Amino acid sequence: MYHRNELRNRTQHAFEGETHRGGNSSSDLGCLKAKVSSPSCSCAESEKEDKMASQQFLGPQFPAANSPQRIQSSNTLKPRNKVVLKPGHSLMDWIRLGHSGQDLTGVNGKIMDISQEELEKHNKPNDAWTSLRGRVYNITQYMDFHPGGSEELNKGAGKDCTQLFDEIHKWVNAESMLQKCYIGKLKVTTPVHRRVSAQSLSQLQPPLGPATTLIPAPPRNDWHQTTSTVIISIYTKDKSMNKDLVIINKSGKSLLATLLIGEFMYSLHVELEENVKPDYKVDVSKDTGKVSLTLTKETENHWKCLGKQLAKHNVYVKTKIQDIQYLTCTVDSVRRVTHDTKLLCVRLTAGSRMCVPLGYHVHLQQTVLNMEVSRSYTVVLPSLDPEEQDEEVAAGKVIYLMVKIYANGTLTPWIDTLSEGDAMKVSRYAGDFDESRLNECSHLVMYAAGTGFTPMIRLIYDSIIEDKESHRQVKLMFFNKKEIDIIWKDQLDSLAKQSKRFTVQYVLSDADEQWVGLQGRISKDLFQKFTPSQEEGTSTLVCACGPTQFTEAVLRFAEELGYTNVHGFQG
Repeated sequence: MYHRNELRNRTQHAFEGETHRGGNSSSDLGCLKAKVSSPSCSCAESEKEDKMASQQFLGPQFPAANSPQRIQSSNTLKPRNKVVLKPGHSLMDWIRLGHSGQDLTGVNGKIMDISQEELEKHNKPNDAWTSLRGRVYNITQYMDFHPGGSEELNKGAGKDCTQLFDEIHKWVNAESMLQKCYIGKLKVTTPVHRRVSAQSLSQLQPPLGPATTLIPAPPRNDWHQTTSTVIISIYTKDKSMNKDLVIINKSGKSLLATLLIGEFMYSLHVELEENVKPDYKVDVSKDTGKVSLTLTKETENHWKCLGKQLAKHNVYVKTKIQDIQYLTCTVDSVRRVTHDTKLLCVRLTAGSRMCVPLGYHVHLQQTVLNMEVSRSYTVVLPSLDPEEQDEEVAAGKVIYLMVKIYANGTLTPWIDTLSEGDAMKVSRYAGDFDESRLNECSHLVMYAAGTGFTPMIRLIYDSIIEDKESHRQVKLMFFNKKEIDIIWKDQLDSLAKQSKRFTVQYVLSDADEQWVGLQGRISKDLFQKFTPSQEEGTSTLVCACGPTQFTEAVLRFAEELGYTNVHGFQG
């Protein structure tokens, strides 16, 4: 029997995140004559709840309440800061503070121009100003509300934090979140030039360092047509390319195809000569990385050219610096999963295609008390039963999201009101799970707490249902507070009976007298007993998702016991 701690069924998703036009090495997609050929062609809401959940899964002694935390994600153990905030310092509390009438600017709300010299003076935790995209904010009051902790936020004090912000919080609308802290614009001073001799100039110039890494040229592209179709080919030369890495948005005759190629994003953006139907066929050559987009013409005829190039055509940039765009989508259906968890089917805008890679998430955005709030949610399947799958998921027309509702949350009270036909803003997907790691392992071991189960859904389905020829052994240890909190318990039990390759173990922290299973919290001993030993010839992938400290603990135990192939899912 393991120690009993109060356990909450939830997953903490912190309020964090995520042009160069390359040389035109591609064919001109404007009005080139086409080659004619025959037809052959996816949560957390309050920091107070997070603190409770962390104690319930781990107990109060791990880690220290005021210590910065680092999630280890993937086998490279990439760090990410995350702390447990003080009670009363959730995002919703910050929004309320902004509407309390209290002066958060420190200058009585006076708007003024700020010099670089003045900005640099305010570089301490109790007097912190920062500049973001030319706008200066007093972030002193926000220090204790920042999910990454005041130490992380203080890195931007007294300086321009734009680059640092974009690397970590790209999808956060800081202008909205810090609107009550706005002081004014950062003054840009023009440097004074004076004449210098060629000799003195050479002395001032530093020696040339190593060559700067340049963004590679964008992929080459071309197109051809039949009487009824248009086929656009994009030559990525990336053998890891797959259909899920192609996102299509069409509005009228405007077509935007976005390809995620490694750490880069490529855009093909044209106004087509004539209209096409909003159904697309995407093919990818595994040998060459060539992507073929087949569009069906509304009217069978011969086009003189593909169309006119638009602003984002042939743009090739690093994904992490690309602006996050939201689409206005529609709720198709809402289904209750447990007493406090719902499954939403969300229909993308007409003309869009987005098939979300395994383990990836999207962001939902909504205005709460005049502040734009975003939250990340892993994209799931409608069921673990193959008979209940939705063919529109594979077509990239709908996505499914599983959301736990918190009465005192920031975003989920609004989500709880949604019904069929309601609008919601959804971003393109984000994530870092490499599916090839799943294909290469002989044993998949998953640790989930509450709605940390969501990324495990597709891992289980792909391993057991879709890959029937695989010999991979799949195990899930699922932590919850009470039995009624267990998501899809009937489906998991049924799958365990049907497949000898799948095992599920439940652990409850507040079970009733009828519960005969395990009780307690995650521990190194429990991890060691449940995870297969590393014998010769076996390859184990350990995945974890839950409140931040729960995930950290699982990956920490894995590292201490010598498991190097690990992944912590996070929003």
